[in-house]
Amino acid sequence: MSRRRATVLGGVTAMGLAVAGMALLSPWDAGVVASPGLAATTGSTPSTGSAAGTGTVAAAATLDGDGAATGALAEALSGSRATPAVAAAPTPPPLAPLGGEVAVTYHAQQDPDWCDPADIEMWLQADGIPLPASDDYDVQQAFWSYETDNNDGYTISEWNASPYAVAVTLDDYGGWSDIGDAPQPSADAAGVVISNSLAVQHQPVIVMVGGGTHYVLVTGVTLSSSGADAPPVQVKVANPLAFGVGGSPPAGSDGTRTMSWNDFTAWYTANTAHGGVWSGQWVLIAQGIPLVG
Repeated sequence: MSRRRATVLGGVTAMGLAVAGMALLSPWDAGVVASPGLAATTGSTPSTGSAAGTGTVAAAATLDGDGAATGALAEALSGSRATPAVAAAPTPPPLAPLGGEVAVTYHAQQDPDWCDPADIEMWLQADGIPLPASDDYDVQQAFWSYETDNNDGYTISEWNASPYAVAVTLDDYGGWSDIGDAPQPSADAAGVVISNSLAVQHQPVIVMVGGGTHYVLVTGVTLSSSGADAPPVQVKVANPLAFGVGGSPPAGSDGTRTMSWNDFTAWYTANTAHGGVWSGQWVLIAQGIPLVG
């Protein structure tokens, strides 16, 4: 026994020093780094050290009387380590409402009958189509003359002017061939056409409100979660009679009005003022629907 004790240098056996040295110089796991200044003691009193630097793990070691590693050093040599905390995923920002809008320059109708020519003027100008004149009155007079010449056989007292006349005037002056006037059997069916026109095709829609007595231009929509396959939840409307015949919007206003779909459909109702294929139907003129007049 006394010969064995004589081999201890400062209370640490040669074997214990070798083990401690291996921990200091050659860590087995790149994620576990032994603490610099690691010391060993005999008996049950441990000596600890701390490691500076990101990602390091301080290891405290205790060597028993035979030089065997115990405690944190034993864990380090066995490859065990703490599981790093996982940061929670950030909460994504809310999605902006889906929809579409066509910027228009507001034009009031220049005659009590010329709501549809004013709508045509705003639509064509928004699409960059050259207008037939520079003065609002002359522009709308040109459109009105074309409508009355192509009123699908109706007199002005019967239809002033018919949805067919509005559609063919847009087609001719716009250089298009896909503007239609197909009547819709319900407000919701018309709403789908409006949603698709503004959000997908990026074109406004002319609709007939007041039971078939007045044309206005829908220039924007906000869609529900059902997208363009459902009526919008809001519409933006340019009403050419909003400020009176020949009137102008007040300062700071673009002349449009935003309405909920429920409020709008209290105004946008089935046509009961005129006959033909549009009688009892919801009237609109839009791109991509049939021309049936």
